[in-house]
Amino acid sequence: MLSKSLTLLVTATAALARTPNGFTPSTNTDLIVEYRGFAPQNGVVVARDTTTSQPRIGTLTRLNGTSYAVMMIDLDIPTDSPPATNTLLHWLQTGLTPSSTATQLNTTSGAIRAFLLENGTNTAPVVAYFGPNPPARIPLSHRYTQILVDTSNITEEGTETLRTAAGTLRGFNAEQVLSDAGLEGKVVAGNFYNVTNAGPVTSPTATTGGGGTSPTGTGTGTGTGTGAGTGTGTGTGNAGPSSTQDVVTAGGVVMRPGGAVMGVVMVGMVMFAL
Repeated sequence: MLSKSLTLLVTATAALARTPNGFTPSTNTDLIVEYRGFAPQNGVVVARDTTTSQPRIGTLTRLNGTSYAVMMIDLDIPTDSPPATNTLLHWLQTGLTPSSTATQLNTTSGAIRAFLLENGTNTAPVVAYFGPNPPARIPLSHRYTQILVDTSNITEEGTETLRTAAGTLRGFNAEQVLSDAGLEGKVVAGNFYNVTNAGPVTSPTATTGGGGTSPTGTGTGTGTGTGAGTGTGTGTGNAGPSSTQDVVTAGGVVMRPGGAVMGVVMVGMVMFAL
C-alpha cells in the first residue's frame, strides 16, 4: 500500500512539472512564452514559422528578484547514432528584470495576465535567439525547453562562467552550467513545446562536396546537397553531396559554420542546428 502511495506521489509530481520529463533542473512553475499571440505550453506542437522571432516571456505572479536570465535549449538534436540525441542552446539572455505591473496577453488559448521580464538596460544577449528548425532526421520532433533563472546574486565569476559555457552551443548541459555558475536551485519557472519536421527522414550526408581524383592533372569541382560545397583534387572535379547544413535563424537569416551569433558567442555549431 505504501509503495502504491509513493508511486502515485511521484507520478503526480512529474505531472506538475513545466519542463520535460527527465530534464533537469526541473520546475513546476509556469513560464509564459508568447509569440505574437501564441503561448505554447506543456509540450504542445507548434508550427516552426510561429517561433521564428524572439518571444516575450513572463510569469503569472510577480517575481521579487532584481535580475533574471532565460535559456532555451533543444533537447533532441540528431546524432549519427540514433536514437541517441544531443542538446543545442538556442537562446541565453541575462539582465532581465520583472515588470511591476501585469500585462494582458491575448493569445489563441485565451487572455493571460503576465508579469513580463524586461531588458531595460539593453543587456546584449550571451546567445541571441534563433528559432527552432528541426532537420529531416530522426527524431523529427524536437522538444524546446525554456527556463528562467534568478541571477540576482550572481558573481562576476558566475557571469563569466555562463558566457564561457555558452561558447559551445551543442552539448549544452544546463544543470552543470548553472551549478558551475553558482546558480544551483535558482530556476524559478519553465516551459516547453515541440516543433516537428513533417519529413520524410533523409540520411545525413557524410562527405563534403569536392573534386574527383585521377593520376594526373589538377582541377576543381563543386558539390551540392543540403548545403553547397567546393573542393579541389587531381583530375576533373565531380559533383558530390555536402555535409554542411544551413540554418535559418529568426528573421530569415541564413547561418553557416563560421558565422557568429552575438552577444558574445561565436556560433560554430549551427551546422547541427535545429
